[in-house]
Amino acid sequence: MVKERTSKMYNKITLLGNAQDAGRPQFGCTDNCCEDARKDRSLARMPVSLGLHGNDFGIVEATRCIGDQLAMVGNPDISDIWLTHAHLGHIEGLGQFGRESINLKNVRFHCSDSVLNYVKNHSIWQKLFDRGNLSSAAFASDAVIPIEVPHRARDFDTHALFFRGTSNNLLFLPDHDTWGATLSSLGHDNPKAWFQSLDADIVLLDGTFWDDNELKNRVQTNVPHPPVSQSLELLGNRQDGDPRIVFVHLNHTNPLHYPDSAQYQQVSEMGWEVGTDGMEFPL
Repeated sequence: MVKERTSKMYNKITLLGNAQDAGRPQFGCTDNCCEDARKDRSLARMPVSLGLHGNDFGIVEATRCIGDQLAMVGNPDISDIWLTHAHLGHIEGLGQFGRESINLKNVRFHCSDSVLNYVKNHSIWQKLFDRGNLSSAAFASDAVIPIEVPHRARDFDTHALFFRGTSNNLLFLPDHDTWGATLSSLGHDNPKAWFQSLDADIVLLDGTFWDDNELKNRVQTNVPHPPVSQSLELLGNRQDGDPRIVFVHLNHTNPLHYPDSAQYQQVSEMGWEVGTDGMEFPL
């Protein structure tokens, strides 16, 4: 059980992007989902990332849209970077910290050992450490708690991040393979039981795909994520005492990008939410 609240590191979290790693519209996609976003920029979405507000400002994930994402919150100086894992969409913005761009120094870099080894074994990222742009820092603290989850772990592991606050606790889980594997690894029978064990008030939850039929040109098993339709079956309607659950990390094909879609309406009617760029969560 995670019941005791500790002194806060961050007092507010901003959702800086709500799309899957490649954003929306996605390069090479000429389907309606992306053509609509090209014609109407209000339908465009940046890759998932969080802004962490407190005495210092941190980010979770370093996406290719990091410049526009920081502009959303007034271009603060960044003191810390947290990574859930090292798939390209979550780390390709790291280059912007080097001397080709802002050339920040001693930004604290928080990730697991396997992610750190993966990043440092690539020369393009290693230079950021050699030149003092990034410095390795502890992954866990009293206020930020990593929770390992199963997700394509061939090269590195993946973690959810649990943020403790003075008024709210928030769980960030943008990527995992299946509910069966995740719940088994954590020793719980259903998502709500896990959320309750954490004392989570807000959950930013993997909503990559609506269902298993969404991808046309790829095999779903190569891009494993629990579909939102399955998550809704497990969650049921929101009840008193349930956390606020917000679906994030939406693939460009996901109908939840359209507020007037039947799928979006289903999520809303069940008492849950779909994330939007700029959404704020007090801690």
